[in-house]
Amino acid sequence: MGQFLEYVKMALDNIRANKGRSFLTMLGIIIGITSVVTIVSIGNGLKADVIDATNQQTNTVTVQVNTEEITDTDIITGDDIAFLKSTLSDSVETITSSVMYSGKCTTRKGTFDAYLTLTTPDYENAQYTSPIIKGSYFTENDLSGGRPVCVIDELTALYLFGNTNVIGMSFELAVDSGIQDVTIVGIRETSDDMMEVEQTYQSMGMPETISIEVPYTLSEAFGLPLDGFSSISLTAKDGADPSQAASAAVRLLNSRHQDLGDNVFMQQMPLNISDMLGSVMDGVTAFVTLVAAISLVVGGIGVMNIMLVSVTERTREIGIRKALGAKTGSIIAQFLCESAIISGIGGIIGILLGGAFTAIISALQLGGITASLSLPAVTIATAFSCGVGIIFGIYPARKAASLSPIEALRRM
Repeated sequence: MGQFLEYVKMALDNIRANKGRSFLTMLGIIIGITSVVTIVSIGNGLKADVIDATNQQTNTVTVQVNTEEITDTDIITGDDIAFLKSTLSDSVETITSSVMYSGKCTTRKGTFDAYLTLTTPDYENAQYTSPIIKGSYFTENDLSGGRPVCVIDELTALYLFGNTNVIGMSFELAVDSGIQDVTIVGIRETSDDMMEVEQTYQSMGMPETISIEVPYTLSEAFGLPLDGFSSISLTAKDGADPSQAASAAVRLLNSRHQDLGDNVFMQQMPLNISDMLGSVMDGVTAFVTLVAAISLVVGGIGVMNIMLVSVTERTREIGIRKALGAKTGSIIAQFLCESAIISGIGGIIGILLGGAFTAIISALQLGGITASLSLPAVTIATAFSCGVGIIFGIYPARKAASLSPIEALRRM
């Protein structure tokens, strides 16, 4: 132990004696470790943000017709949906289903291609939909009465009328061969992201995105009576198990449609989006980290180079020590200790800088990025920096140890 401490003291003395050269040698290690720690921290933060966002949707599951058992898939009726809502009211918050059609809508500003969603009142709070900011969503009475009402988003309102104060206004909607005047009862918020996407589309000369939501019973007015749906989405209440709610819905639907078979309906197993996206983020972070770690190899070569210079400069010292009986292992240990300390100090500085950059990024929320310092990354970076010093210090250390005392003293 005492001999090891002596090696450490000798290494520190030599580093202090060549401060500028030692710092430049450490620079590659510092840059590499700083890059690795910062990138891994940003990757961890992004992964956490993505998982938090996707986990907010895990309370929604889908029940659909089993196409392997039956060919007629549009058999989940409005009565089925109402029955499920009543029976599963303790565990299910909303039940939605929808069908998409394309059509055209006409206002005083012209005629526009439109995307029409025929759906149920619960679609107001469906996944990925924006909140209602003006008016209200259509009701069960609107649905049962097949009333010609609709909900549009802010962007659609701007395209159709030039402003968003359009509650109570009507426009002509044509789907297939049917034409109907519909009245606006609600306006959805258009997210900033959607606004940016639409601006991009417009710059490319693409048509406006007109989105309209109406009660599915309005399909009869267009000559397209909607007898049923092929699937429904159930959103479980807080504290309820979505999978159990879906299983109960499957049992109830199979019971109500027993004349069609025993296993007509099935729960669609949701993709584990959180795990999938987390794996993608891990892969991206690992790849970028590997690229950043290349600078550590460059830094290691710098350590090896400066140690070779040190061996040349200290030939006399090595010759005297070997003449006095120093063993080959002692010479190797001395130079390995010095290269490891140089790399270790560079690694510590790199970790501190990486932590500082992580804190700055988190505090400023640059680009909406949240960085999270990773303890494993810090540990691995520390071990790797010292390992670089040892690995790239082996050759200079062996070269120093291989000098014969006579040859070393002759070069004085």
